[in-house]
Amino acid sequence: MALEISFSFPLPGGLHARPASRLRDEVARFRSVVTFLNRASGASASARSVLGLVATLTAHGEPCVLHLQGEDEQAAEEALRRFVEKEFPGPEEAPSARVATGGALPRALATTGARVLRGAPASGGVFRGRAVVVGVRRPTGTAEERAGTTEEEVSRLDAAFVRAAAALRARREAAVHDMEREVLDAHLSIAEDPGLRTRAAAAVAAGAGASGAVLSAAGHFADVFRASGSAILAERALDIHDVAEVVVRALAPDAPPEPPVVLGDASVVVAARLGPAQLLALPRARIRGLVLAEGGTLSHTVVLARAFGVPCVTGVEGIERLLATDDEVIVDGERGLVVVAPREAVTRFYERQSEVLAAAARRLEKFRTARGSSADGRRIEVGANVGTVEEARSAFENGAEGIGLFRTELMFLDRDEAPSEEEQYAILAETARLAAGRPVIVRTLDVGADKPLPWLRHLPERNPALGYRAIRMYAEHAGLVEGQLRAILRAAAVGPVKVMFPMVSTPEEARELRAVVEGVKERLAAEGVAHGPAVEVGVMLEVPSAVLSVRAIAREVDFFSVGSNDLAQYLFAVDREDTRLAHLGNPFHPAFLKLLEDAVTGAHEAGRWIGLCGELGGRPLAAPLLLGLGFDEVSVSPPRVLAAKAAFRRTRSDGARSLVTEALSKATAGEVESLLIERVPSTRALVDAGTVRSASGSRSREEAIRELVDLLQLTLRVDDADRVEDAIWAYEETAARADGRGIAVSQCVSPHVRVDSIAAVRLAPAVEWNVGEEPVSMAILIAARSSAAGSRHLRTIEAFAGRLSDDEFRIRLLSAADDADVAALLAEAFR
Repeated sequence: MALEISFSFPLPGGLHARPASRLRDEVARFRSVVTFLNRASGASASARSVLGLVATLTAHGEPCVLHLQGEDEQAAEEALRRFVEKEFPGPEEAPSARVATGGALPRALATTGARVLRGAPASGGVFRGRAVVVGVRRPTGTAEERAGTTEEEVSRLDAAFVRAAAALRARREAAVHDMEREVLDAHLSIAEDPGLRTRAAAAVAAGAGASGAVLSAAGHFADVFRASGSAILAERALDIHDVAEVVVRALAPDAPPEPPVVLGDASVVVAARLGPAQLLALPRARIRGLVLAEGGTLSHTVVLARAFGVPCVTGVEGIERLLATDDEVIVDGERGLVVVAPREAVTRFYERQSEVLAAAARRLEKFRTARGSSADGRRIEVGANVGTVEEARSAFENGAEGIGLFRTELMFLDRDEAPSEEEQYAILAETARLAAGRPVIVRTLDVGADKPLPWLRHLPERNPALGYRAIRMYAEHAGLVEGQLRAILRAAAVGPVKVMFPMVSTPEEARELRAVVEGVKERLAAEGVAHGPAVEVGVMLEVPSAVLSVRAIAREVDFFSVGSNDLAQYLFAVDREDTRLAHLGNPFHPAFLKLLEDAVTGAHEAGRWIGLCGELGGRPLAAPLLLGLGFDEVSVSPPRVLAAKAAFRRTRSDGARSLVTEALSKATAGEVESLLIERVPSTRALVDAGTVRSASGSRSREEAIRELVDLLQLTLRVDDADRVEDAIWAYEETAARADGRGIAVSQCVSPHVRVDSIAAVRLAPAVEWNVGEEPVSMAILIAARSSAAGSRHLRTIEAFAGRLSDDEFRIRLLSAADDADVAALLAEAFR
């Protein structure tokens, strides 16, 4: 007599591929026949078929039963009951929990019905172009002619399923991340599923060829999934198509490979996931925007995009399905937005945003040849992080004072074997020549984790970020390390090249690595090969234990560089590739700042130079902290060099140290960021020529208000233009009106206003402000900090209202010759 296990289905997402795979694996331990029944719908399936189980369309809470019959049914019943009660109700898989940004949308997007996809801003800039979706291919085979009899075709089919399963198994074993392994497990379950193979074989028996039969069977199950009404199951239809593609390829193993990705002159690359090697394999000059579903803002793919100056948005779940190749899109890397098929108003908004960004870049030009220093002359070098000669050239053109990090692993990616010593030497020597006497810090090979090398033997790990990576692999690959160190030391004969080792955790490791360098020097000298005899040796501080041991490590090395990206990852136990956890690794957290303070203090007490080469260095808000902490140098991506110099030049070192002390007393990252915003010097004039535009191109009230905000953003008077714009509209929609004589005055009080300010634009032609009222020829904005609100703000408004009632003043204002004249009149009015 059969045994039964009754239960309500426990998973919120229903019975889809992954839980079905787990049930199938549990059933596979026993010989008994196990049948799954959905009592609500009457649908049933073999519990050994993932596709059959998923096709029951079982939803959360529906009554289910497992029927068991066979020689080991008692043991199976005991194990499966435990599985259903304790293991099956485990946590749902991660993809549906992805976090995207939810900040204020610019008015132009919020009020025009624009189709906006949210993600995380990963690399700044704005670009409008055509999408090219990569990494999503679907089999195109149809009912091809049969290669032989039914028996021969079924035999081909069986062999292809075996080969496909073997290929998926190999990919699973080579997978780096747990989620990738989990997905490949589900794909392997589909490939080995009796339901798919049986349905394909039936199609062959009905006269189809093997490829067409596979596609037909996959299409059947995919259609069932799509018709389920479940978003999760609809997405899992893609899993079936992916597996069908592998099987179809296995039917023709000698077929030519997929053609390379073709990019137009202005392409936005769209992908679920893209590794650094894949990005580097694409024609870089044609990549003008990048949108990813997966990958944190500190992943190396995103870091590369930032270095190349490519606007990038990440964490847009399902983007590879939401967009199609040739869709027109705008990538807003400033806000983390992707706008699909933009309308005219949105296009105009982004054209003006591009102008704002370009104007901001022009204002930084004066820093191209300037030395990095604070407002009161405290020296702090600004270098660049690069991985190629081309990036180094760009960095020096942008005013970099050196290369603070040369990522040598980029030489090793996207190839079948390691580069030779001569290849590495040529790249590093050319970089040293370009540096023209400026320092070049070369980081030795840092692979593993998110940068695996397919040709380098590397066993699968449960947690690669904490495993066998970087210097931990050097002993096993001594020849590789020897060749790289020879190239670095030889390049040091061309210019001041330094060597730096990644992932050092202890003083013992630093001592051993120093000895390896000295050994290579001795061999080069014995061979009579020109090299730098006094090359400095440093280590990266990216593991907390190294920071805590910095004084001991200092006895073994000449300098340090903090890798803030990895240091934050290891301090907060946060995978930098996981967008769901990005909020936990905030480098403004007091705990992280304390670790940086310990690193700088320990290095300087030992007489050692210390820099910082992570993304924190490129954030203007961090400049006072990095200056106050005492760093000797920061190294940023090439496009951020000028902005970093400007940020330090706006900061006085005499107040930076006390600011660090206050920041360390805070409890959260948010409190630290608020402190930094509040402490912006507020001694600037209310208005100047930079906050005035006497010849505006705005065509509407909405555009004029945004232009006023943009002027404050360009002059660094606001830190979040979109939220300041929201604050203005909150006032406009309740209290604002034009004065009836050609001038409109708007106002706002916001914590995102850094300096109390007045902005003005003169509109020609005049624009309608309120229906039925005289068009407006000038718009003026009074913006106040929250901390300055109250009597001063009211006095300012009252004083200005009085001046506007003076016809002579109003006429002078509307007819002023240029920006400076308008600013002078406004300054007089608000004095």
